[in-house]
Amino acid sequence: MSQTILLFTEKITNRIHYIFDFILCYFSGIDYKTTTDFNEFNQSDLPKINFSNQFLDEEINLEVDDILIENEIRSSINYNSLHEVGKCFYWLSRYEEYNSPKENFDKHNRFLGSDLDYSQPIVDIICYEIQAKIKAKYPELNFKQRVFKQINTHDVDYAWKYLHHSQKIKFGSIGKKLIKGNLAEFKQQFNVLNRKQKDPYDTFDYLKNLAQKHQIETIFFWLLGDYSTFDKNHNWENKEQQKLIKEISTWAKIGIHPSYQSNNDNTLLTTEINRLQIITNSDVKLSRQHFIKLQLPITYQQLLINQISEDYTMGFAHKIGFRAGTSTPYKWFDLTTNQQTLLTIYPFVAMDVTLKNYLKLTPKEAIQELKSLKQTIKNVNGTFITLFHQSNLNEEWLEWRKVYESIFND
Repeated sequence: MSQTILLFTEKITNRIHYIFDFILCYFSGIDYKTTTDFNEFNQSDLPKINFSNQFLDEEINLEVDDILIENEIRSSINYNSLHEVGKCFYWLSRYEEYNSPKENFDKHNRFLGSDLDYSQPIVDIICYEIQAKIKAKYPELNFKQRVFKQINTHDVDYAWKYLHHSQKIKFGSIGKKLIKGNLAEFKQQFNVLNRKQKDPYDTFDYLKNLAQKHQIETIFFWLLGDYSTFDKNHNWENKEQQKLIKEISTWAKIGIHPSYQSNNDNTLLTTEINRLQIITNSDVKLSRQHFIKLQLPITYQQLLINQISEDYTMGFAHKIGFRAGTSTPYKWFDLTTNQQTLLTIYPFVAMDVTLKNYLKLTPKEAIQELKSLKQTIKNVNGTFITLFHQSNLNEEWLEWRKVYESIFND
C-alpha cells in the first residue's frame, strides 16, 4: 500500500498545509497530497482523508474549522467549538496569545495562560487519535516510530556569585555586607575570593558529570547582555567567562540567552548573538529568552532575522505544563504573515524557579510533579525538556539537587 495519503479539501490554504505537515509528515511520517477535485479524490486508489464539512460514508472524515481557511486573526474564538485539527492549529500557532486580554499577562508581559487545560500534550494525543482512525481503515499503512527523548537545559544568568567580578562590583558587594552586618555572607565571599571555598554558583562540573554519566543532551543558554536591572551577568568580555564558555562547549551545546533589554531594542539581540559567536567561534543557532519573555510574533520574528533556528522559550514562568499543547518540537507558524517559518520551537514543561518560588513546592513535591510530567511525555513518545539554572543548586537551593537528579530516573 502507498505511504501517501490523498487529502480532499474544498480550499487549500497555508494553514491547512501547515497543520497536516505536522500531523501527517512530521508526527506520523506519512506523505500526503491535497486536491480540491472531488472526482480525482473519489477515483483515487490512494488512502484518503476527507477534510471538509460534507460527510462521506465510505471515507475518513475530519471536519474543517473556519480558522484554517481564513487569513485574519480573530479577536476571539470559542476553543470548545473547534474540531480536532482546528484545535491542533490553535495550540501550535499560539492563537490564544494573540487575542488574550491583558489580565492574562503579568507585569513583564509574560503569558499567564487562560482557562485551557495545560496539563496534557493535547496535540500529541489528538495526533495519535487521528492515526488510530487512519489505521482502522488502512491497517497496512505504517506510521513512524516516535522515540522518547530528554533534553536538560540550563540558563546561565550569572556564571559566578563572587568570582571574576569587576573591582567596583566586588568591593561594593563586600562593603554592603559589612554595613548590613551579614558576617556569614562576608565570610563566604572572603573564602571564595581566596579560593578556600568553591563559588556557590559554580556547579558546572556537577552538571557535566551527570550529563556524561547518563548520556543526556545538555544545553546552556548564556546571558551576554549589558548590565541592567534585570540583566546582572558578568561583562561579555570577561576572560574567565569566555574560557568557561569554551570549555563547556566541548561537552554541551551553547545557545544565546537574549537579555531582558533586548525585548525593547532589537539591535541588542544582534549584538549579543555576535558576542557569543566571537567567543565560541561558531554560528549561534539556539536561544531561550531571559525571564521567559516571549511576545508573539515579535520575539520569534527577531530570532529569524538573526538566523536563530531553534528556540526553547515556549513554556510558563508561573506554572508547569504544555503551553503549546505538545511535547513535540515543531515549526513556528507566523499568524501575522500566514506562513510556516524555519524556526523550530522546543517546548519545555517545568522550570526550577516555577516549582520552588511560584508553586511553593517542597523538593519532594517537585520530584513527584516532574516524575508525572516525564511519564506523561513518555506516554506520547515526546521530548522531555526542563529548565534548571546552574546557580540554583547550592545554599537555599541545595536540597533541589535531589530534584534535579530525579529527572534522570526512569
